[in-house]
Order: sequence, then C-alpha cells, then structure tokens
Amino acid sequence: MPVSPPPHENIELSSDKNDEVESAALQLVSNSLKTNWTNPSIKKLTDGLSNNLFAIRPSSKDSDDKKDQGVIVKVYGKNSDLIVDRKEEIRFMLHLTQFQMASQILLTFNDGFIYEYVSGTPVDINDEQKSLLIARRMAEFHSIPLMKSDDNQTKAQLSEKLRHFINLLSGKNDELHKRLDKKGSSILSNLENISWSDISNDIDKIEHIFENKQSKWSHIPVIVCHNDTLIGNFLCDEENNNAISLIDFEHCARNMWLFDVFNYFIEFAGMDSVEPDFDGTYPSRSKQQEWLQIYLSHATFLHNEKIKMSLDELCDLGDCLRAPIHLYWALWAFLEALCNPASLKEFDYINYGKSRLEEYKNRKDEFFSTEVNQ
Repeated sequence: MPVSPPPHENIELSSDKNDEVESAALQLVSNSLKTNWTNPSIKKLTDGLSNNLFAIRPSSKDSDDKKDQGVIVKVYGKNSDLIVDRKEEIRFMLHLTQFQMASQILLTFNDGFIYEYVSGTPVDINDEQKSLLIARRMAEFHSIPLMKSDDNQTKAQLSEKLRHFINLLSGKNDELHKRLDKKGSSILSNLENISWSDISNDIDKIEHIFENKQSKWSHIPVIVCHNDTLIGNFLCDEENNNAISLIDFEHCARNMWLFDVFNYFIEFAGMDSVEPDFDGTYPSRSKQQEWLQIYLSHATFLHNEKIKMSLDELCDLGDCLRAPIHLYWALWAFLEALCNPASLKEFDYINYGKSRLEEYKNRKDEFFSTEVNQ
C-alpha cells in the first residue's frame, strides 16, 4: 500500500551559523511534530558531507519507549538541488518505507526533511562477518519491486545521471554557472584542463554499451539501487541481532545491481584521503566471490531467473564497471566543490575528484572493451 506524502512546513533552516540551524531545528521538531520532549539533545552528525544532519533525541525521562529513539533533521547543502533531485529522493524513500527499507519521513520543509532516527553504528570496514551481513541486506534491498509509475523500467539511470552532471559542468545546462560566486568561478577555472567534451563523448559510448541488447550488460537486471554504498551508509544495531540498516538515499535510482556491489568494494578505500588506495583496499577475487555467494542466495529478484554468468564472469564484469563508477563520483565531487565552495574547508573535493577521474581514465579502456566481448 503506497505511503502517504508527509506534511510540509513552509520554512527554511539553512544558515551559515551552526547554532542558528540547531535552534531552528529544535523548534521545528517541537512545534510541528508535537514531541513534548522537555530536554531533548541535539548532535550534529559528521558523516554527512553534502548536507547538514542533526540527531535530536529525547532524554531518558521523556521516553521509556525504545521505539521512540528520536529523529534526524536533514538540511540540504547549498545548491545541492542541482546535483540531487529532491523530489525523487522523497519519492524513493516513501517507496522504500513500504518495505521497511527506509525510515518514515515525518515532515518536509523547504530545504530539508525530518525522518525517524535509525539505530545502530557504522560498520567497521575490517569486520568481515558484518560485511557478509551487508551482502544479505543489500540483496534484500535490491529485491524490492520497482515503482509501477516508473517509465522504461528496464533502463538504468546511470547514463542519465552522468549526462546531467557533465551538462552542469560544461555549461550546456547553464544553471550551475549562473549561480557561481567568485570563489566558485575560481574553482571552475582550476578545472579548465579537464576536457568536458571528451568526457561527454565517453558518456555517449557508455550509454551505447549499456543499451546494447547483445552485450553481457543485458543479462544484469535493472532494479532499485542505492548507488552510494560506501561503508558509512550501513549501520549495524548490535542490540537488535546485528540488524543492518541502509541510510542516505539521495542517489537512489534504477540501476544494474552490480553497480551497488562493486561500488561497495571500491569504497573500501574510504574517504580519509583525497588520494585513496583503491587498488590496495579492493577485495581479492576470492573475497568478492564469497560475498557474492551470500548476496545471490538472498537476492530473491534473481531466483526466478537463470543467471547466465559464473561468479568469475560476474566479477570480471564488475571489475570493468569500476570505470563508470569512478567517473560518477569524480563528476559528483567537482560539482560538490562548485555548488558549495565553503565545503572545501571540510573536505578537498577537487583533488578527490581528480583522483577518481584518473582512476576512470586508467580503467575506461577495459570497460569499453565489453562492447565487443559478448
């Protein structure tokens, strides 16, 4: 049964001053959600790079109900509407809520929304047993049916999103360039040695390969993908039988299930450095296959289909998919820097983007070879 859209408040919380945002968030939660919490705590969550996230929780005196864990207030980052379709984010979350795969959205406001608190802590990247629990949870997530309202359900949206990113960067879509301040214009000039037209041509080729009905990619079903499966977006609730929850759905879209899997493997490199060791942290073939075996055993969306590839072939194809994955995050990083130059104080998106673009260039020939290796 479809979930009803949440109520909306015509208010904005964005501010350059963190204490003002916190105060406004507390007031909004109290007035609009009627929480009656006498002394709630508020904590800014550091994991959200693109947005401001605040956890607001009742004191032990206010709530004896374990289900009443509090709420998360998400305030969109500056100009992030250029990168993320916020209506789509809400639409996907409402769909996921029907299948207990996302927290309920309690309220939307002009530059964000409030949703139920998610219990758990980020999974340790070195915990192999919990990584296998993630394999199961990802398979369950992927087994959610596509939304019936989606047009062309068999087409992945990866090429569409890459096209949107490159059009913003190149100026073909001039909305970003119109919003650039002096600092943003300076950042863009520092990227002038990057050929947006060459990348645009590559995206044409990527789209052609994915849409080739005779290629191996045609054997990889398109499903609801999270598309941002870094380890920090998986929470483990050790007080609830190590239940795994996925968070942060702003990149959700139709995609091939292999994207989420191999993006997860790539993201073992983390974001602690602007030049991550992608090769050194990438799981071995045996570890990939062990993980995939767990995944495939729980991927009910595949159980009625005969998988036409062996584990080795799936891993070979996933290895090739690393190129467009790196390109996606390279373009995203450049856009993050341009849309909100102040964010560079917290993270060097420019050099991170250049690192991922270099990874793309080093691997793109391997990906393009899949057009002929059928």
